[in-house]
Amino acid sequence: MSRSRRYTGAMRVLVLLLSLALATPAFAQLVVPLATADGRVACVQGKTGIGRTSEWRAVADPDGPNGWALAETAGDPTDSRFPLCVAERAVGRDLDATLRFKPISGTRAQVAGLMFRAQSANDYYFVQANALDKTVRLYRMEKGKRSQLARKDAPIETGKWHSLRVVAANDRFEVALDGTPMFDVTDRSLPQSGAVGVITQADSVTHFGSLLLSPPQPR
Repeated sequence: MSRSRRYTGAMRVLVLLLSLALATPAFAQLVVPLATADGRVACVQGKTGIGRTSEWRAVADPDGPNGWALAETAGDPTDSRFPLCVAERAVGRDLDATLRFKPISGTRAQVAGLMFRAQSANDYYFVQANALDKTVRLYRMEKGKRSQLARKDAPIETGKWHSLRVVAANDRFEVALDGTPMFDVTDRSLPQSGAVGVITQADSVTHFGSLLLSPPQPR
C-alpha cells in the first residue's frame, strides 16, 4: 500500500473516532494531527482577508509531536490577513479543545489561534493568544469580518510553550490559558457544527504542537 493511501486511511479512522467521541458522553481525548510523523502538513490551508496566500509548513521542533510543529511562514505583515489550516473532517459543535503553541516572532502580531464551528474561510469562531500585546481574545468571524466577543490581558511569553483551551457548549464559551480561566461568554450567532483548525494573523510565526479534542463534560 502506498504512503498516501496509508495516510488517507489513518485520517478516515481519525474522523470516524472523532465523530463517535463528540456524539457520545464518553470523555476519551483524541489527537487531531496538524503535522504528520514524516514532516508534512496534515490540515487544509486557507486564508481569511487580504494579503499573500498562506504558506503552512511542518517545521522541526524537538518539543513538537514526533519532533515536528506546524507554522505559517509567508511573512506578510498585512494586519487583516488570517492564515488558516483546517482539519475540515474534524467536525463538531460542542467540544473541549486544547491547543499547544509556542510564539516565535512577528512584527504586527504574534498570534496563536484556535478556530471552531467553521462553515467556510469567512464564517467561524476563533480564540487567539497574542504574545505581542499580551492578550487573549474571542472573536466571531462573519462574512470575513471579525467582531470581538471577549478580551483579557495575559502573560504570554515568546519562545515558550503555552496551552489555549476553549470549551464550547451550546451558546456558552469558556476560555483558559495555561490552565488559568480567562473569560466565560455567550453568543448565539453560530449554533451549527463546523470544522476545527488553527489560525494566525499577519506575519505571526507560531509553532503549533498538539491539538486535543473531547466532548465537554456536562454541568
